[in-house]
Amino acid sequence: MRAWWASMFAYDQYEGSMENLFTWNDMNEPSVFNGPEVTMHKDALHGKWEHREIHNIYGLYVQMATAEGQIQRSGGVERPFVLTRAFFAGSQRFGAVWTGDNAAEWGHLKISIPMCLSLGLVGVSFCGADIGGFFKNPSTELLVRWYQTGAYQPFFRAHAHLDTTRREPWLFGPENTALIREVIRQRYALLPYWYQLFFRAYRTGMPVMRPLWVDYPKDTATFTI
Repeated sequence: MRAWWASMFAYDQYEGSMENLFTWNDMNEPSVFNGPEVTMHKDALHGKWEHREIHNIYGLYVQMATAEGQIQRSGGVERPFVLTRAFFAGSQRFGAVWTGDNAAEWGHLKISIPMCLSLGLVGVSFCGADIGGFFKNPSTELLVRWYQTGAYQPFFRAHAHLDTTRREPWLFGPENTALIREVIRQRYALLPYWYQLFFRAYRTGMPVMRPLWVDYPKDTATFTI
């Protein structure tokens, strides 16, 4: 099945596909929105294994096959980009992840930092949160602050639910547009440094985004930050 899926990314199979078209695997896990587990029932078995034990491995295999498809379509010379929602140990080899369907709340902006730090510590460095929150509508200040935070997380994108109000940076007045523009420029100015950090993560496993205690393990004051 994974071989077939990968073959579907060939230019003569994927209508409208081009070299700069990459892939976002969303909902790439068995999802059942009704029932107490909001996924497949606990008594669903794969041989002797309960479904909850291996649920995220399915997402890993989808991401793996998608990355392989992008490599195959280029004759093996392309570096793939695959964003995935479901992931598992080893997913860092195949692309980026984001923190899921968050909301336009200050608490969700705050928690995006320890979430990305935790993911980096277990090897999944290419992570980020939806700027402004996926659900609900951010205040102007929250949106600006989220751009200013998200610009320094490894994966950086703005994204929102279809039913939210428009939130392009130029819709909040020239002063706020300028603040958002400036932090985006700062991110792109640091692009060579980002590449260096990602290469180091690839070679050594050192997280791209990391807590202070990783760099200062003898300073106990950093342990709770």
